[in-house]
Amino acid sequence: MRRLPVVVNPAASGGRKSAPRDALAAAAAQRGWRVEWWATEAPGHATELAARAARDRDPLLAVWGGDGTYNEAARGLLGSETALVALPGGTTSVLAYELGIPRDPAAALARQLDGERRGMAVGRTDSGQLFLLMLSAGPDALILANLPALLKKRAGKAGITAQAVVEFLHGRLPRFAVSIDGATLDASWCIVGNGRCYGGPYTATPGADPFATGFEVVTLERHGRAAAVPFFFSILSGRHLGRAGVDRRPATEVRLTGEGVPYQLDGDPSGYLPVTARASDERLFVMPPGREKQ
Repeated sequence: MRRLPVVVNPAASGGRKSAPRDALAAAAAQRGWRVEWWATEAPGHATELAARAARDRDPLLAVWGGDGTYNEAARGLLGSETALVALPGGTTSVLAYELGIPRDPAAALARQLDGERRGMAVGRTDSGQLFLLMLSAGPDALILANLPALLKKRAGKAGITAQAVVEFLHGRLPRFAVSIDGATLDASWCIVGNGRCYGGPYTATPGADPFATGFEVVTLERHGRAAAVPFFFSILSGRHLGRAGVDRRPATEVRLTGEGVPYQLDGDPSGYLPVTARASDERLFVMPPGREKQ
């Protein structure tokens, strides 16, 4: 049987749930794979484990966790032939929505083992940070930057929602500039989408293609709570692109500038503006699910 390393992040979902090891091992064995468990021990450890799988020329590396863990693993896999198998175990695991992966981890593993590898595009910042899904600056990044770690760990999505209420009611919402292809936009929110999905199954940048080089950039140019709150809820309904003050365009490079404005990558706070997002020629091999067997 072929070896299938499975990186497990015990801190995923705040440690509120654990990987279904028996079910995952059974799903792998049915398809000729022998599971080997690799637990992360600290932030960044998933990158080291993924680099080990790449050095050992493992054809696949499964990762049970959330988007932050997938991002870490991707850093160790880029430039190798080892493909990432994403097993939903995080608070949201947006990459699973993006690739059409089932939410049940055992079903997710089975369907991806039946799939075919594809090279997924990635984005980089000017400081070398990697993102698989998106870079965003605006109220979402502000919420994540100010969210107490303990609240996120214990309450998950409910904690994020509570922090959102605090920011929208009392916080000072961001204002910054977005430069794309010679145009400069006065923005309150900007989502640079390498993929379509945002915050779950919601398609904030529906024109983005995760398997093609380049982004779709959606920018809100209106300011204040009266603009930001309806824009956010419009994303959930898929109607945000038709709102007044919303700009939508393709790009391969985007510059965001502002003072004290945080940005996030793949759902994790990652720094403060200014930042430049660039489409990279690098590819991450992934395993979009094969057709479900009857």
